[in-house]
Amino acid sequence: MAKSRTRKKSVKDNLPPEVKEMTDAATGYIKFWTTRELWRMQQEQQTPICLPVKNGYKIGIYTLKTNKNNTCEVFDINHESIHTFNNKVSAILYTIYTIKNKLPKAWEILALDKEINKNYADVQAMRRGQKYALSKKDYETVDIRQARLEIAQKQLEEAQDKISKIHLHAKYNKIWL
Repeated sequence: MAKSRTRKKSVKDNLPPEVKEMTDAATGYIKFWTTRELWRMQQEQQTPICLPVKNGYKIGIYTLKTNKNNTCEVFDINHESIHTFNNKVSAILYTIYTIKNKLPKAWEILALDKEINKNYADVQAMRRGQKYALSKKDYETVDIRQARLEIAQKQLEEAQDKISKIHLHAKYNKIWL
């Protein structure tokens, strides 16, 4: 296993420039080879390959980074962020459906997760707005915020129900296989 010279630079690094170039080239080749082999293995098999990595998972050509706030960010093969999902199950299902070329289902998961994120932010904003309006004794604004809050909560619940139905469907149909 080659040690990456670009990861942590040491102050005591006294290697000759030729050795530095050779180790950097070897490290780059090993990373490229690993990515290429994972891609090749994914193309040969029908089931997605899932590998646990340091801070998440590698599913086929996608990398999932799990965060401390229970969100999961999906990166493509070029390490560009696709979307930050509300939960890990949605992120995993999105990558599996994309790998299996079931794109309408993957897009539906992505759209529902975006709707959940939007409505959750709306609910939080409406609650803060209500609290502020109550402190200012602006009861008209409180009533308006209450109506908008109820709408956002209803839309949030509907989107969460739809995504949970997709999760259950995938679980019972064993979509991973």
